[in-house]
Amino acid sequence: MTAGSLTKAIRAAREAGRVPVIADIKPVSPRDGDLLAGRRPADLAAALTAAGACALSVVTESRHFGGSCDTLAEVVGATPLPVLRKDFITDQAQLRQTADAGAAAVLLIVATIPSEDLAPLFDAALDLGLEPLVEVHTEAELARALALSPALIGINNRDILRLETDAGDVTTTVALAPRVPEGIVIVSESSLLTDEDVRRALGAGADAVLVGTMLLHAADPAARLAALTQLPMVRA
Repeated sequence: MTAGSLTKAIRAAREAGRVPVIADIKPVSPRDGDLLAGRRPADLAAALTAAGACALSVVTESRHFGGSCDTLAEVVGATPLPVLRKDFITDQAQLRQTADAGAAAVLLIVATIPSEDLAPLFDAALDLGLEPLVEVHTEAELARALALSPALIGINNRDILRLETDAGDVTTTVALAPRVPEGIVIVSESSLLTDEDVRRALGAGADAVLVGTMLLHAADPAARLAALTQLPMVRA
């Protein structure tokens, strides 16, 4: 992991008294349209790094989200922080591509990976030096994820099978976070659009939040991020 561990970066931010925010660089949202608005990913990465992100993530899926591995490599080259690749990962070739681009971590979405393939992909990611962030949206998916004994669990507040166009909210994190065993780092993802959403996720037990749309819609994404990192961290 060229830029260090995502897990360690989250814990270090918490120990420093900051809300651990993984700033998500997503070119296009099926729900919200163009998010980059002409901005260069490398410039955004540098600004969000300086503003206090604990890590960055990059959506590389091209058909629906406008991403690419070129964008991933561009962001990796613009920040010393760990970078997470977000995509529909289904084979080990994609994992090797992720490692070659310099990412520190990779998203494994339980809903889109057949049961028989999940553990092999998880193990292959570790073998390549990638931290798997295992994403769930339901109790059944959480059970599958926990069978892997992961260090990181991501709770997607929206339904990725509907390309996150549903009206999901942080209630999903509120419901699932207490079911995650102590010691596993929890990341609340998607539908975090206000300070109150972030506070609710942290209060429910999330260790970090992954935020993209809120930042990219802000007039000054770096200033919005800096304010998020200073919210009080209250846990249930």
